[in-house]
This record gives sequence, structure tokens and C-alpha cells, in this order.
Amino acid sequence: MKLDERAEEALETLWETLEEGKPRSAMPSGEDLQALADLGLVTGQGESVGFTDRGREEARQVIRRHRLAERLMNDVVDAAHADMEAAACQMEHALRPGVEERVCELLGHPETCPHGRPIPPGPCCEKARAEGERYVAPLAHLRPGDEGTVAYLRTQDSKKLQKLMAMGVRPGSRLRVEQAYPAYVFTVGFSRFAVDADMAGLIMVRRDGEPPPRRRRRRWGFRFGG
Repeated sequence: MKLDERAEEALETLWETLEEGKPRSAMPSGEDLQALADLGLVTGQGESVGFTDRGREEARQVIRRHRLAERLMNDVVDAAHADMEAAACQMEHALRPGVEERVCELLGHPETCPHGRPIPPGPCCEKARAEGERYVAPLAHLRPGDEGTVAYLRTQDSKKLQKLMAMGVRPGSRLRVEQAYPAYVFTVGFSRFAVDADMAGLIMVRRDGEPPPRRRRRRWGFRFGG
């Protein structure tokens, strides 16, 4: 059953209210809730409204498509915030199974949207995690010699963002991994930095080609960035 856009938007709002703690004042209208009930997607009324099993899965998929669309517009298209939201709202209705999985693969199976909210994983995410197949991966997963372009920074912590930006680590920056132990050492431009595993996990990198064979390298004279 294909839902219309209004039903999908109502499911999205209801998910954010029931599953993520959004204020109940933002609940869908009574008319929309009744429409969802007629479709067998919700049960109950007022404070007791909740998803049916099918309704929860439909809402989960709507949320997944919307947040993947946001990630795509933010990371690949580099759209301004207002444009990203408008485009994502339109694009989510076009992302269907197959297309959705390809977008997810392209983005490296992201775990959060640009606002830091979780993206429900799909079967492709579980398969990729099991097999280690990612087009975009955290710096912490790269090996010495790997090169790539920063796709996005996976954090809403302003202090961590400022620290990374001060190093020149921002979407579009080119970097090369020099060392992965005991600290993650990488170069950006003509500067070399070292970060711990936590910070390295926040830097999402679109890698160039296949990673080279693992080899141990010692580098000295770098600066610690966190």
C-alpha cells in the first residue's frame, strides 16, 4: 500500500512525538489521526494514541527516507539549511526500496541526520556493517596511506566542531592518514594533526579507491588536536 504525502507526513510527526519525545502539542491533527486509524496504522485516541505494528514500521521507513534525503542534500548537494529541508521533504516521497538503498550506500550508511537525530538502519546497513563495505567511513576505520575527502562531521557538539574546524577539517577538505596507532595521525593541506579514537570517529571520509595494504609507519613532529 502506497501512502499519500499527507499520511506520510502525519506518520513522521507522530513518530517524533511518540518515539523521540517531541511535545504532544505538535501531534498530527485529529483529522489526520483518524485517517491513519482508518488505514490501520494507529490505534487509540488522544493521550492513548499509538502505532499498530504495521503503522510503526511504516513510520520508521518514512523517517528513514526523510533523514537520508536530508543527509544527501547536506553532504552531497551542500544545500543551505532552508533549501535542504524543502528538498528533503519532496525527495523523501520519491525514495523507494532500491533507490533508498543506493542513496544509503552512497552516503556510507550514515547513522544520524545533519541535525544529529538517528536514522533507522535498513537491511543494507546491517549487511555493510557485517561485511565492512562503506563508501564513506569514519577516519577511525581508515588505514595508513588512505586518502579521501571529508564528507561530513558526525557531531552536534559545538566544542568538538570548533576544534575540528580549527584544524581545517571540514566538508570538502582533503586528508591523508599517516598513522592509526597509538593516535590517529593525518595531514590536511600542509599541516599534520593527531586525534584520539573518539575524535577520529566523528570525521566521515569519502575514500579514494581501495585502501592500500596495511603497513606500520612512524611519524614525528605532529601536533595534537584532541
